Amino acid sequence: MRWFLGIAWFAQMNYRADYSDEAYIPHTLLAASLMALNGYIHYRVRSGRSVSWHWAFALSALDVTTITAGLVISGGFDNAFYVLYYPALAAFAVVFASFRVSFTWVTITAVMYAALSLNSGVDIDVGEEKVLFIRIVTMYAVVAAVNLIFRLERTRRREAVERERELQRERIELSQTIHDTIAQSAYMIGIGVETAIELADSSNDELTSKLRATHALSKSTMWELRHPIDAGPIFEGRELSRVLRSHASTFTTITSIPTDVVQNGQEPPLSTVTRGLLFSIAHNAMTNAFRHSQARKVTISLDYGDDSLSMSVSDDGVGLPDDYAERGHGFRNMRADAERIGGRLDVGAGFKPAPTGPGRGATVTCTVPYDA
Repeated sequence: MRWFLGIAWFAQMNYRADYSDEAYIPHTLLAASLMALNGYIHYRVRSGRSVSWHWAFALSALDVTTITAGLVISGGFDNAFYVLYYPALAAFAVVFASFRVSFTWVTITAVMYAALSLNSGVDIDVGEEKVLFIRIVTMYAVVAAVNLIFRLERTRRREAVERERELQRERIELSQTIHDTIAQSAYMIGIGVETAIELADSSNDELTSKLRATHALSKSTMWELRHPIDAGPIFEGRELSRVLRSHASTFTTITSIPTDVVQNGQEPPLSTVTRGLLFSIAHNAMTNAFRHSQARKVTISLDYGDDSLSMSVSDDGVGLPDDYAERGHGFRNMRADAERIGGRLDVGAGFKPAPTGPGRGATVTCTVPYDA
């Protein structure tokens, strides 16, 4: 807003300007000083440096001082520069949510403007004191309206954050509950089926086949239960790379498929939503490798670049059929998850690194820009 007003100020001063006017140079210096401080604060924001309330207050004070000085130079009450008070006070109310602070600031500004106007000569005979009153009342109205709107917005944001935290706590509790109940039961069922396979009469091929199918189903169930369990640390704030390493270790334990996690670069701060959906994409890709690809090895690669991150899940299995995208919901869900975080999902043949044995392999890659 200050850039817009500053440019408008310069344009107004230099349009058909009278450079011999004594007010031209002071006006230019005032506008330049305000833009210089505004530019410095923008530089601190863009470079990631902190901007304390002291800087914000100093900029607001310079706003009011510059406008008041401009009015003094240009004739006081009769000059239209007073309208610049309104956006300046609105900006103050946006930054400082306290109604008491905003009310104090607008009162100081109103007193300064009233003193300036009365000193420059308000013509009571033509009712100019009523005009002054309306201008000052408008100052209070602008600040009150902006302050109220932003206080309501901040309240809604706090409530939304609290709801999100409550959902995260529920997810963490759910993951722990699944771990302590259903997952333990599935694990014991798997052990029982393994024991039954060992005790089954080798002459009964049909029974052995059904037991092996049941055992495979129990392993698949155990793996699916690990999704909400291992995703719990995501909502506790852990890095994606740490969570994926733990998930890969669990995958190897359940499926006996060796799985590595390779990381290039330092993981930047990522939102909970981004980490959670990337975790889901990795889990679904690993599920595909376990159930369908007959893979002997899986590799998860995390590449953190300057502008984006890339996560790849590769297996050395039999590869993907031509109509893989139409089979089931796995790849559609992965693609939808990638799009939700502003990313792109690419699926192709080939294992990274190249497979040493038979099999084409498959690689699922999700690329997400940091500014998505």
